[in-house]
Amino acid sequence: MQVLSGDTKGVNEEIGIAKGAYFEALGCYLIVEQSGNKIRRVFFSSEQPSRSSKLAEGLVNHVTDGMPCPKVELDFSGIKDFRRKVSSIVMDIPRGRTMTYGQVAAMAGHPGAARAVGQVMASNPFLIFVPCHRVVAKQGLGGFAWGLEAKERMLEAEAANP
Repeated sequence: MQVLSGDTKGVNEEIGIAKGAYFEALGCYLIVEQSGNKIRRVFFSSEQPSRSSKLAEGLVNHVTDGMPCPKVELDFSGIKDFRRKVSSIVMDIPRGRTMTYGQVAAMAGHPGAARAVGQVMASNPFLIFVPCHRVVAKQGLGGFAWGLEAKERMLEAEAANP
């Protein structure tokens, strides 16, 4: 698995607080950065966060054990309409199911924009809430910002616990 990024040490306490939980199946930490009640970013990191997070634990349990995805408000400020539309479509992909980049593009009203959907997924700030790992290529898994091994493990965990 590629080294997972996301520096938790440089998070400005006034802008956002980063908390996390260990994601044993992937051998890394799942970090949730929030500002007030809004989630600003969710990412993987090899660095242990300074604080634990019940929300991050809930997200890990959602992927690995089939628990319901926690309900939160995501901070979509500054995110353009196409990215919001694609994110909304991807959020509706059920556990254990996948859609192709092309299918998502068509549902977003932009048939033929599969590469653009791939770019949106590659820069998805809301890992797991916007389950970009469920979007695959027409043939094969496609890409994943956190490495194909992580994508494959997450899909396998969801398939085992629908």
